[in-house]
Amino acid sequence: MIPIFQLTMHQLIRRRRYIIVLLVSVIPILMGVLVAMVGGATPDEIDEAHDFVTAWLIIGVVLPIAALLLSTATLGDEVEDQTLVYLMLKPIARWRIVLPKLLATVIGVATPVAFSGLIASLLITDGDLVAALVTAAGLTVGAITYSVIFTWGGLVSRQAIIFGLGYAFLWEASISDLFSGLRFLSVRQYTLGVIHGLDESRFPGVGEVDLELVPAVVGATIVVVLFAWLTERRLRLMDIP
Repeated sequence: MIPIFQLTMHQLIRRRRYIIVLLVSVIPILMGVLVAMVGGATPDEIDEAHDFVTAWLIIGVVLPIAALLLSTATLGDEVEDQTLVYLMLKPIARWRIVLPKLLATVIGVATPVAFSGLIASLLITDGDLVAALVTAAGLTVGAITYSVIFTWGGLVSRQAIIFGLGYAFLWEASISDLFSGLRFLSVRQYTLGVIHGLDESRFPGVGEVDLELVPAVVGATIVVVLFAWLTERRLRLMDIP
């Protein structure tokens, strides 16, 4: 499994998409620099700025874009290029293919996004390490969940990016917010719930947190396990290209 992991990491980093992910991930840091340069803000204004950048910019835009660009290509590009056949012809269990690919994808997505949130938080809060670490932890949970969902999407459809955009910016941003009962099907709510649960001072009304820590972690775990299994099942049942 280690060679598959190393190959997948190499493929992810070499793609042009990764450059886009890195560029997008710099935006919150630049916002943090601007907030830090302004100065003179009250503690409440600092908290509000931090929550806005985290909830709406990083979680609402940067995280889903990064996950979409990288995750849909993990298996989707190999299906399109017909290179997946070389892995599928090997006499190994399909989960031994899926697991290292998912791990590489999660690392590829979570690293720049969590680092962006960490640095932006430190800049905005004038070095509040707790807020920064909590933000990075929540973003990591969101990155894992999005990555597994979109990896499966890239395997089952060539229009995975379109469907992923619809999920992230239509379902997550509007439909799930309008109907509170759908909050358990929202990766954004999982992410917000983890951050708020670890630090209750975060998102007092700005992020509209609808999930507590335990339901958020349980929901994210169920989604990750379910879509990892669906990915393995799809790979196991599909015809060799």
